[in-house]
Amino acid sequence: MKIEIQRVTSWTDVLNAARFTQRLPLKSGEPSIKWKKKIIKAEHSPLRCLMFNIDFYDIPYYVSVHLVRHVHAQPFVSTSRPDIDGHQQPREEQHKTDPVNMRLFLNAQEIINISKVRLCNKAEKETQKVWVRAIYELSKIEPELAWACQPSCIYRGHCPEFKSCGFSDGELFPLKVNDYINNLN
Repeated sequence: MKIEIQRVTSWTDVLNAARFTQRLPLKSGEPSIKWKKKIIKAEHSPLRCLMFNIDFYDIPYYVSVHLVRHVHAQPFVSTSRPDIDGHQQPREEQHKTDPVNMRLFLNAQEIINISKVRLCNKAEKETQKVWVRAIYELSKIEPELAWACQPSCIYRGHCPEFKSCGFSDGELFPLKVNDYINNLN
């Protein structure tokens, strides 16, 4: 498995969208880390101007099915049609674990939203592993955004699941929540 992330738009686009809503003149420079953290924490609409391509190579087909469920990310999944890609097996011989390539075209807000669900310990383990790796790759180019990518329990401060995994009842949980909050401040 390989994951590559490309930022398609810039933080200047986010800054200028925010400035436009306040009738302020546009700027040409990138905003400060402090400002980035503020808009990530606030999750204001200009954050949706920060767009990415996340390319997944050789992930199990069933993991791609989990990721396409996130409706605010535009997915592109490699075909498994034997009539188009002559290297594939006939459909009746294909398995849910067969590898596919997938691109998600999405914004920063959707990356945070997907993380709430796919970083949860209740998520399917292989999907969780793939998303953890995606956030690791994201941290190399957007560390502030990657830090905001947390499971729902840490994001909300409590577990919203019908049947909790138990992590939110442990002694490590309040430390993780405080660490998350302090890093965004």
